[in-house]
Amino acid sequence: MSWYWVRLKPIAVRVSLVLTTAAWCAASGGVPAPASTPPPPPSVLLITIDTVRADHVGCYGAHRVETPVLDALAAEGVRFENAYAQVPLTLPSHAVILTGTYPMFNGVRDFTTSGLPLGIPTLAEILRRHGYQTAAFVSSFALHTMWGLNRGFQLYDDNLDVEPGHSRDAFLDVRRGDHTVDRLLAWLGSSVHAPFFIWLHLYDAHSPYRSPEPYASRYTGRPYDGAIAFDDAQVGRVLSRLRAVKMYDQTAVVVLSDHGESLGEHGEDEHGFFIYNATLRVPLIVKLPGTGRPTQAPATPVPDPGSRVISAPVGTVDVAPTIAQWCEIPPGETRGFQGRSLFRLLVEKAASDDTPVYGESYYPRDSFGWHELRCLVTSRFKYIEAPRPELYDLTADPQERTSLVAGSASVAATLRERLRDMESRYATPAATSPAKLDTETIERLRSLGYVSFQSPAAAEADSARADPKDKIGTLRRILHAADLRRGGRYPEADELLQQLQADEPKLYVVPFERGENFLAWSKPRPALEAFGKALTLNPGFDQAALGLGRAHFLLGEDQPAARAFQLALHLNPRDFPARLALAKVYWRQNLPAQAEPQLAQVVKEHPELAEAQGDYAIILAKQAKYREALPHFQRALALEYRDPTLYNYLGITYGELGEADKALEAYQQAVALNPGYAAAYLNLALLSQKQNQPEQARQYFQKTCQFSTALCRQYAGKFPKQ
Repeated sequence: MSWYWVRLKPIAVRVSLVLTTAAWCAASGGVPAPASTPPPPPSVLLITIDTVRADHVGCYGAHRVETPVLDALAAEGVRFENAYAQVPLTLPSHAVILTGTYPMFNGVRDFTTSGLPLGIPTLAEILRRHGYQTAAFVSSFALHTMWGLNRGFQLYDDNLDVEPGHSRDAFLDVRRGDHTVDRLLAWLGSSVHAPFFIWLHLYDAHSPYRSPEPYASRYTGRPYDGAIAFDDAQVGRVLSRLRAVKMYDQTAVVVLSDHGESLGEHGEDEHGFFIYNATLRVPLIVKLPGTGRPTQAPATPVPDPGSRVISAPVGTVDVAPTIAQWCEIPPGETRGFQGRSLFRLLVEKAASDDTPVYGESYYPRDSFGWHELRCLVTSRFKYIEAPRPELYDLTADPQERTSLVAGSASVAATLRERLRDMESRYATPAATSPAKLDTETIERLRSLGYVSFQSPAAAEADSARADPKDKIGTLRRILHAADLRRGGRYPEADELLQQLQADEPKLYVVPFERGENFLAWSKPRPALEAFGKALTLNPGFDQAALGLGRAHFLLGEDQPAARAFQLALHLNPRDFPARLALAKVYWRQNLPAQAEPQLAQVVKEHPELAEAQGDYAIILAKQAKYREALPHFQRALALEYRDPTLYNYLGITYGELGEADKALEAYQQAVALNPGYAAAYLNLALLSQKQNQPEQARQYFQKTCQFSTALCRQYAGKFPKQ
């Protein structure tokens, strides 16, 4: 289980393709239902493909990328030429898409979030209340259930293709797109009933841009384009299944991206930091159903089929309201949406609209203490609020190379006022006031020896914050240090981070990165000082507390480790790696009764987490709760968790339940995975002795003595030499 979620480096969140499957079902045999019988409610399929910028899709003018599936959808339906994400980061952007609310309202603005607040309803929750069967299939830890986007989904499949027990940056835990689609198609082949709401998320176009053959060879030197082409093919597999089950013609399909990718423009290599069009402008394509019509036919006419292009600016915040209107959710249940339904633009061929679109990045502010970036986009202009504001004429300068602020001051002033009005209209009080440490947090910090409670970045006046344009070089150095660490070049990474710490003494992420580098370098003692420095600079950073606990744990210092993990959980109760780590401390202290409730909560909240299922089973077995433990052992194994300790305690459980043959098999699996596992050999010896197999018992006990002098001495009396 990873300990750090790479909040520094935007995990290139690939193009969110939302397939809105409005299945307008006709009567069997193709005969229209009687006029007196209202059509059933439509089904919805939402597909998000991460990190796809609009100009790298064929129908948006790309000539070097093959996207035949998306191009065909655009040819059949409606393409939005100017669609914009509200945040160029995966998690915040998906929070916008799934809730129809702005980031200043829902609070999910960047990597420092603790997740979606419970008071913000999701589209899935609304549809489920109206009888929809709901399921989600995601491909990245960036959208893990811990962030709260699973609310309303009866099935939320975030069980990624990660080697069990392998520790690494969790934000790098991903599942290849074809494997995610396999899970969706298998679910579609089971007991699925209409109406349903399905969300499919693909992540291959996110850095480092992975794709299998033939895409890897076909796009040699252009892995980003190859990953987009691969995901286009995965969308094609889903649409082919819809055709096979006779649902395609009756399905509305909506395709969009959560954000784009900078690819070096304005000095940014990926996404998340700036809010230029390279990372905000995304594809948005709608394929409307070919048959049927909403039950409120006179009020909501179905548009004519055929290819259309809508140039009006729209936002990803508009997706949920549009889907809700297609599904005819009563307006009283959608008042919480802050986006607008695009239904009118879809049904009126001559429709035009210049409603401005909002965008932001609080990543520079919350992670570095620099100034945030906010923007407003109209059909012609884009205004960016920053210490040095920017204004671009997108018609004449789509690459945003020349700012017009000096020569068009009146336009900039008008857009600035509209931007500030929009933010004040939707922002919650918590979003506009700095966070303060509560008494309990202060006491927990004191227990760890930290008495500086104010982050310099948090205390900085807005007027003193640096313009991100002036700090892109610093960001690139920080990200390069992280890349050096992942490449095992620890001395080089530390040298670079020391230079950065001298240049930017207020940046808490720099000592935090040093701590991560020291841990990867197997140097937990200096990691303590580094994580402590990060926590002093930002006492609300739960990942610094988690890192501190990890370092103490590796040094065998259980009490401070437990306090650090408890602080991390206090700062972010959804931080399940911290909860797992705290349980391991209690385990090592031989306090299974204290570990049990921690693991029980993780298993309840994340039932597909194999490591948690296994640890919970072991803790139950250690307390002789064998019948209660057995299903969790079985669940961990079903999730392909293979761990020698798990098998050893499974053997103990089977033995205590009177199933000797299964116990024998489990112990043998334990020593097969760890040939030096003395405790498992001892259990094999005891079991063989109990089954009156003295020679077998003697051989297993010899193995025990080979690997553990302590166990050999302790049990020598049970196995006298022959």
